[in-house]
Amino acid sequence: MEKLNVLVLESDTGAADVAQTSLVEAGHSVVRCHESNHAAFPCNGLSDGGGCPLEGTPVDVALDVRLHARTHPTATEDGAVCALRQHVPLVVAGPDVLNPFDGFATENIDRDDDIVATVERAARSPLRRHTEAAARAMREVLDARELSVAPRVAVYRRQGSLIVEVAGGESLDRGTKDMAAVRMHAAVRGLDSHAKGIDVAFV
Repeated sequence: MEKLNVLVLESDTGAADVAQTSLVEAGHSVVRCHESNHAAFPCNGLSDGGGCPLEGTPVDVALDVRLHARTHPTATEDGAVCALRQHVPLVVAGPDVLNPFDGFATENIDRDDDIVATVERAARSPLRRHTEAAARAMREVLDARELSVAPRVAVYRRQGSLIVEVAGGESLDRGTKDMAAVRMHAAVRGLDSHAKGIDVAFV
């Protein structure tokens, strides 16, 4: 697995210590919104000499470690909301009840599960909303040209950019591919204005 930049968050001070150590030992890089033992406010993005981790090196995936079941995020989990707004995949490790991120997270697991493997899987998984948008755009082009083929579309996040992969489109002519690429690019960009770039690949 390639090295990942992981935004690590926690509901309580020290909750993510073990997970962070495991990620670093696995060869991944960790960034934080709040330094250990610092006050929840201000975050690093507002601190003198600090910087928002989502505005620096592209974050591949976010991990939020929650100690207790709570209906609302704690102050030290505020970065999870920022990550979601930028469409960064989110893994939540903690109780599966009263999880405010249920329905938003890519994966929800127990704190005793294999966090490193889950974070790696989430980082390389297709982005659901992006994939749906790109697939709709592809289908519209094919329907307009009365083509019955059904290529498989998936969108992945890689180092801050998006990769739209289209498989099973070998029979499509160049004009159809070009039109589909333009439409899929526009659909994905309309959803995600934070991505550094968008590439479309027919594989």
